[in-house]
Amino acid sequence: MKFHVVGSGISGSAAARLLADAGHHVEIWETRSQTGGNCHDERINGVTVHRYGPHLFHTNDRAVWEFLSRFTAWTDYRHKVMADTALGRISIPYSKVTERQIGHALTDEEIRDLIFAEYSEKQWGVPWKELPAAITGRVPTRRDNDDDRYFTDEFQGQPACGYAAMFSNMLDGIPVRLGVNPDEWRRHRKPGDRVIYTGKIDDYFDCVHGPLPYRSLRFEHEWSPDRLPHPVINQCNRLPYTRIYDHAWFSGETPPHTLVTREYPLAHEAGNDPYYPVPFGDGMAIYQKYRALATAEMGTVFLGRLATYSYLDMWMAVAQAFSKLRPFLPMQQTTKNP
Repeated sequence: MKFHVVGSGISGSAAARLLADAGHHVEIWETRSQTGGNCHDERINGVTVHRYGPHLFHTNDRAVWEFLSRFTAWTDYRHKVMADTALGRISIPYSKVTERQIGHALTDEEIRDLIFAEYSEKQWGVPWKELPAAITGRVPTRRDNDDDRYFTDEFQGQPACGYAAMFSNMLDGIPVRLGVNPDEWRRHRKPGDRVIYTGKIDDYFDCVHGPLPYRSLRFEHEWSPDRLPHPVINQCNRLPYTRIYDHAWFSGETPPHTLVTREYPLAHEAGNDPYYPVPFGDGMAIYQKYRALATAEMGTVFLGRLATYSYLDMWMAVAQAFSKLRPFLPMQQTTKNP
């Protein structure tokens, strides 16, 4: 069976590999000049630069970990985050470590106001009180231990040679067309061909129900001889950016100069990239209309954050590919990758 995979981010690349391994003919269509989507990184001046923001792999799903481990070795990176707040620089999420840094215990409401409220308002562009429970309800309160890792999953690490190398290995032997027009694949699709679509779902349907809202990011980069004392420092304050980070930390590099990045959230519009679906307000109502169209669309599987209008971590995107492509994979393969 012939599959056109639209997009070479982690969803499209995982799908392409699974389908190719199952004996299907697969071709990838990518508008950017490189594979990997927002996970893409590149080596510049001795630093592995995460071009579209830091990507830090973690999962409790052994099948996902073993699948990706076919294409990379891992460095044992355990992510830790600090936050600049009204009470100074503290470790987050809130733990016994944070409590000792502050010098006294905080209530759940105080933790919310100190760490999450202003940060979330910047991230989503609306006041905290207007955010839905789907977002505010995800705010963690506290850890009653000294575990100050940001993620507590069993499997954590960074690709030893970077994400770009991991994707290159994953797509070995699969034709990839880079720098193409967003609709180029449509002109090459023949009757009976299948499509794996990972782009914006509203674009797939020519925005017949209007454009969906997404949040985007703007990056401000600076090469510096001075390393940040921590990999990532969230700005839980009124500064216009949400976080600052030092790329050299993520791969354990020690260059003479490092790249420090400030990250500014903003609304998605023509000219910038969509990063996050907006899971509240008019967005979800519009998405339900597109979802109905997608359900009725024969021959196309919608995968990934933009195509399913949902917030997916990297491991979730791979697990979603396992699940949605099950009908096209042999029993042995789906057993290995449930």
